[in-house]
Amino acid sequence: MKKNSMECSTPNDIYLLFKSSDFVTHDLEHAFDDCVVDETIRTEDIQYVLVLRKWFKVNPSCEFRCFVRNRRIIGICQRDLNHFEFLFPLRDQIRDEILEYFDSVLKETFPDSDFTFDVYIPEPYDKVRLVDINPWAPRTDPLLFSWLELLTMEMPQEPLPNDSDVQVDAEEGVEDLGLKLELRLVRKDDPEAYSFASPQYSAHKLPKDVVDASIGGESSMRKFAEDWKKMMEGGVKMQRPGDDSDSDD
Repeated sequence: MKKNSMECSTPNDIYLLFKSSDFVTHDLEHAFDDCVVDETIRTEDIQYVLVLRKWFKVNPSCEFRCFVRNRRIIGICQRDLNHFEFLFPLRDQIRDEILEYFDSVLKETFPDSDFTFDVYIPEPYDKVRLVDINPWAPRTDPLLFSWLELLTMEMPQEPLPNDSDVQVDAEEGVEDLGLKLELRLVRKDDPEAYSFASPQYSAHKLPKDVVDASIGGESSMRKFAEDWKKMMEGGVKMQRPGDDSDSDD
């Protein structure tokens, strides 16, 4: 596995990602939490599938999360919570590309009416790549929104025939803004651009063993560091999925 990358070239790379992910544990043991109970489905009958996707280098500034309610996109925002000044002049273009992609690919084909999906729009920002689809649930990070906001938000109006952002009343001279849905970006003076506090779902950015060891205090962190050093030197065999974690090395 390349440094600071999730690109895998060997089975061991995949095993390491499994071991480092608490989301994998969730998918195996709690995948149906918050779902409507279906008595015809038994957990032991579920066939799990490992899906490997082709690796390509991603510019995090061009990733966006989209929130769909009742088969309508109600909000779009950055995935990377840093300020990128170049995105602001491109806001309309990016939003329109996402809307066009959603209407032609996902709107009538995805089985659920409420969900979120992540897209990547690389330069020259005229092609949308679907990265992932996530449940409409608290375990999906709302990023620059809040779930309360998303659940209570008024539906954006359908685009006008001339796709205009502004209408002007000839008599009153009043501008009617907000006809399009919001693409929310991190502004230069937003707290998110300078926040060093741990976000709600930051645990998945570290191997689970590191998170668990940090909870256990100094002694646990010291033991973890010693075990990690032994493993890197070849003195400890890396645990594979299904191995007994309590067995002696």
